[in-house]
Amino acid sequence: MNTIKLNIISVEQSIGEIYITKISPKDLLSMSVVDRRRIETDDEILGIQRELKKEKVSQIKSYLTSVDATFPNSIIVNTSKSSIINKTDTELELSINEDTFIIIDGQHRVEGFRDSKNENFELILAIFVDLKIDQQANIFSTINSQQTKVDPSLNLSLELNSDVYTPKKMMIEIAQSFNYDNLSPWYKSIKMLNTKTIGIISLSAFVKPLLELTYSEKDYYKIRNQLMKTNTLNDLLNFEDINYNVEKYIFWEFYKNRDFNSIYKILFNYYNSLKIILNEEWLNENSLLNKTTGYNAIMRLFKDIAMEGLKEGNLSQDFFLKKLSPLQELNKTINKDNYGTSGFEASKNLYDDMKNLIT
Repeated sequence: MNTIKLNIISVEQSIGEIYITKISPKDLLSMSVVDRRRIETDDEILGIQRELKKEKVSQIKSYLTSVDATFPNSIIVNTSKSSIINKTDTELELSINEDTFIIIDGQHRVEGFRDSKNENFELILAIFVDLKIDQQANIFSTINSQQTKVDPSLNLSLELNSDVYTPKKMMIEIAQSFNYDNLSPWYKSIKMLNTKTIGIISLSAFVKPLLELTYSEKDYYKIRNQLMKTNTLNDLLNFEDINYNVEKYIFWEFYKNRDFNSIYKILFNYYNSLKIILNEEWLNENSLLNKTTGYNAIMRLFKDIAMEGLKEGNLSQDFFLKKLSPLQELNKTINKDNYGTSGFEASKNLYDDMKNLIT
């Protein structure tokens, strides 16, 4: 019989004893199963875990390529007394079977290590023994329902503390500039954290379309790793293994050249043109234009028009004013009565109307 010996710390809590240890992802994968929810009969649902989300696993796999990846919180599992070969105050010996552990919480993190080449990574493991199904379900439910979700804008703001000049950091700085520049068409209208600015649109909603015009999220850690190796402001960024289509990622080359000013100027020209043409709508609380719904529509439109401008070598305010002038017809119409309150459909309908007018 194959066994594994784990050094443990015993922790006493109301539910009973828990053993805290460390284990390699490879060993954990070979010794664990997930009790996923399934319909056994018409009225009986068994299992405690949700179906595995492939997108979430892919995100974790991408994160694990980061040179400073970490999972400081524990994977929670249950085992049975029949799997325990020997136990002392400091050591737990278990038989190695494919179902030695049932994963209560952390299935996506564990699955992220499948086929991973990262061999110098250990996971913290919290082991329960002979928990009943209802106890396991209660632990899973408590962990996943009581956690407070992190504000997406806070996540972005934390990027500003990094020494690494990622695309996220550049675009957050651009958002800040639009919010604090008293000549900006967005002056004091973006909800920045830790300020008294009320704003119309959140930082995360403002930055998201800008990031989508700059790089692919799946490449974030690839970009960050290279930056961490050669992160000086004087270095131009080559990223030879990343080849983006300029028609999709308009700002990528500007970012590579750390050309903050050009991105800001192009966007300034575009937003200011909209402010002039849609003067009845711009920063109007009753309009959808500067809220997430309208903003997503105008950023889709920006992508179309900016590509024309790049080909012509002209992204001046005069260029945008000329292209956008037919939108004057939409003044006093971009509201919830005509487009609904929010959502993808409302944003798409507004974009379609704008696109039809300018073409």
